Amino acid sequence: MGQVRDVGQMVPGESVQTLATENTTLKNRVNQLTREHRQLQERLEGARSNLRFADKRIADLEVQVLAQLPHQPSQGSQGG
Repeated sequence: MGQVRDVGQMVPGESVQTLATENTTLKNRVNQLTREHRQLQERLEGARSNLRFADKRIADLEVQVLAQLPHQPSQGSQGG
C-alpha cells in the first residue's frame, strides 16, 4: 500500500486483473476504516456525555457539601 505501481513493467494481461484486485482490496480497507472511524466517533460522543454527567454530578455534590457546612460569619458582617 502507498506505492505507485509502474504499469509498464506489468504483464499486459496481468495488469488489469492485478489493478482490479488491488482496487477492490483498497475499497474494502476504506470501508473498514470508515466503519472503525464511525465506531470511534460514537465512543467519543459517549465518553463526552459521561464526562458532562460526571461534571454535573460533582458540582451538585459540591453544593450539597457546602450546604452542610456550619455557617461561619464573615469578618465584615460583625457590627462593632
